[in-house]
Amino acid sequence: MRHDGRLTVKEILENRNFRDAEVIAGKEGLERTVKWIHIMEVAGIEELLNGNELILSTGVGWKESKQLFLTVFEKLIDSGASGICIELGTYIPSIPNEIIQLANHHHFPLIVFHHKVRFVDITQDVNSLLIKKHYQMISDLEEYSNQLNQLLLTSHSEQKILRFLHEHLKMDVLFTPVQGKVQYLSKQSGQDLKSILPLIKENNSHIVHREIQALQQKLADLTIISESNPVSEYEKIILDRTTTALAQNALRELYFEERRKTIEAEWIQKWLDGVLNEDQIHRRITELEPNRKPTGCIACLWKIAHIGANHLEETHLKILFRSVFQTQGFALFSTMRKNFLVFILVNVRNRNDWKQRMEAGLQQIENTLEIVPQIAVGKFVDKVTEVKKSYQTAEDTMNILEGSQHEAFKRFYDELYIYRLFSLIGEPELIDFVHDHIGPVISYDRENNGKLLETLKVYLMCNGSKKETASQLFIVRQTLYQRLQKIVELLGEDFMRSPKRQAIEFALTAYGYLSPASIT
Repeated sequence: MRHDGRLTVKEILENRNFRDAEVIAGKEGLERTVKWIHIMEVAGIEELLNGNELILSTGVGWKESKQLFLTVFEKLIDSGASGICIELGTYIPSIPNEIIQLANHHHFPLIVFHHKVRFVDITQDVNSLLIKKHYQMISDLEEYSNQLNQLLLTSHSEQKILRFLHEHLKMDVLFTPVQGKVQYLSKQSGQDLKSILPLIKENNSHIVHREIQALQQKLADLTIISESNPVSEYEKIILDRTTTALAQNALRELYFEERRKTIEAEWIQKWLDGVLNEDQIHRRITELEPNRKPTGCIACLWKIAHIGANHLEETHLKILFRSVFQTQGFALFSTMRKNFLVFILVNVRNRNDWKQRMEAGLQQIENTLEIVPQIAVGKFVDKVTEVKKSYQTAEDTMNILEGSQHEAFKRFYDELYIYRLFSLIGEPELIDFVHDHIGPVISYDRENNGKLLETLKVYLMCNGSKKETASQLFIVRQTLYQRLQKIVELLGEDFMRSPKRQAIEFALTAYGYLSPASIT
């Protein structure tokens, strides 16, 4: 009995009820899979078959017409039946030559009984065989899974699991990691990988792919290639279980690697403090990330509640960051400092598009975690010895993000623009500045439920264009004139002249940064 979950026409012919049966056509199709056995005596079969049935018939339904017989036979082939067994004698004395030719052409097994047979005995025996096959398949799957679990406990598990899959299915296996060396295991010694790659791109039933993922990140592709028969359901399940085992192995290795790097993180602290020279940093980067040539780097802070109390969560985030940003062209180093996860991203691609790749990676992390994490990205520096500067600017960015009551502030230091000055100015001084330059407008709006502050902001943005300002505020010109007149009364006729205008614009920006409750 086969142990791949498939029952073939050839195996059924070994049953005792087929001792006197004769295959008169379609012998090349004896390896066809049989999923069920079905007795059929009618001509209208389109709605009766699902495919892979072995048909039993006396031919009573088409005994009067050879053309009808031919039509039914063609429908059986088109419906995906596995073959047909016909009892000769009572209704069909012989098989027309046209039918034999058609069966041979389509490799469709045509089996005849030369004497009466009990179809009930055949269906009972074959269905028992199918059930036995099913239980055998479950047993084989269980045994396969147990052996996979054993392999996961050994060293170099990945290679052993791939070899086990190859030997169990007796198929070619292709393992294509996102990063690393492609592995190809073939039944044919000396098989060239280049010759097989064009076949992999084809979409057919002899080739099946699976993605290996961990933390919702693709790590590799696993492919099996069948030379003869289409890949069966059993073989697809085997592939699925192997994919799961490889994903577990990859995740375990990622955790071990991250733990190892955490233990060795002391040098990263020195790197952040700026006490290492360029040779020391480059040597260490080369040891941990060989074949990586830095073209600049960025420090990044991640703040998450109670992260220090949950080492598993910390390791999980480090693995996620590493897997995402490696694909974006960064070598990543991480450590903990001041209740923040600190990531140093060493750029190993063209520096011109580092920001787009960084944003794409952060978006991917947000999609994976389904949250918007509080992340601050420091200044991009060209030299690895300047990481301290990038780290300090990341801290400044985080302070601004934490001090602001608004969610619209950017996480990149170079996108904070004038907000970078706020980290240098104390809040009391900032509040005084706002009071001195736009305080009367704020007070008026509060007392009269007015919209002078909004009008002032838009008017300045439109560089004093009354037409554009009215359009942006969706108000008529007369209403705008009345508001501007009131602003002139509160701030003076020179509010649009530099440097007073500059001070007002800075005060408006500071007011957007500060909590409204702090401006009394």
